[in-house]
Amino acid sequence: MKTIKIIIIFLIAGNFATAQTDSVSVKKEKKEISYGPDKTHFVHAYFNFMFAVPPSEGTDADIFYGKSHTFSYGVRYKLKIANFFSVGAGLNYTYKVWHFKQNDDKKIPTSNIYDKEKLKINILGADVFIRFNFGKNKKSPVGNYVDIGAYGDWDFSDSRQYKNFVNISDTEGYSTFIGSEKNLNYLEKINYGAEFRAGYGRVVLFSKYRISDIFTQDYKNTVSADELPRLMIGLEIGFHK
Repeated sequence: MKTIKIIIIFLIAGNFATAQTDSVSVKKEKKEISYGPDKTHFVHAYFNFMFAVPPSEGTDADIFYGKSHTFSYGVRYKLKIANFFSVGAGLNYTYKVWHFKQNDDKKIPTSNIYDKEKLKINILGADVFIRFNFGKNKKSPVGNYVDIGAYGDWDFSDSRQYKNFVNISDTEGYSTFIGSEKNLNYLEKINYGAEFRAGYGRVVLFSKYRISDIFTQDYKNTVSADELPRLMIGLEIGFHK
C-alpha cells in the first residue's frame, strides 16, 4: 500500500513539473524579440542624395545637371511577411534644388536672364513599397534586396532665387544683387511617382521617377509646356547595423 502511495505521489509531482515547464516555455515564446533587421518588424532612419538625370522635356529650360539635386532624411518601416518578401512604408523630409543655365532660349522658370538662378523646394513625402530579399550578406542582417514602390510629395515651401553681379563704377570689383520670390503659384504642390532601390546592407542604389508634372496647367498654357527631368538617381545610407 505504501508503495502505491509513493508511486501516486511521484506521478503527481511529475505532472506538476511538466505543467510548470510548459508554462515557462510559453512565457519565453511570448517574450521572443520580433524587432530587428531580420525580424518581423524593423524601423530605421536613412539619408539619401540624388541627382537629376537628363533629358528634360523640351529646350525652354536648360539646367545644370551636376548641381540640380535632392537630399532626403527619413524613417522607414518594414514588415516581414516571409524570408524573401516584405512590405513597408516611410516618411521623409526632402530638399530639392534646380539650377538653371541662362541663355536666350530660356523660358523656365522665367525668360529673364540673370547671372545665377535656382528653384528651391521643401518637401514632406511618404512612400510604400514591396521588398524582395535574395542571396546572403554576411556583413549585414538586412541582406541583399530590391524595393519597388510608389511615393507622394507635398511641396510645403518653395522659392525662386536669382543673382546679378553689378559693376560698381566708382570702385574696383562687383557687388551682388540677390532677389527672391516665395510661394510660387506655378508649381504643383503635390507630386507623385515610382521608386526603385537595390540594397546591399546599409548601402542602397536609389532611383525615383516623377509621373506628375512640376508646373501647373495654367503655367504650361501661358509660358511653356516643357517639363524638368523626371528621373533622379543616387545613393542612400541606412542608419542601422
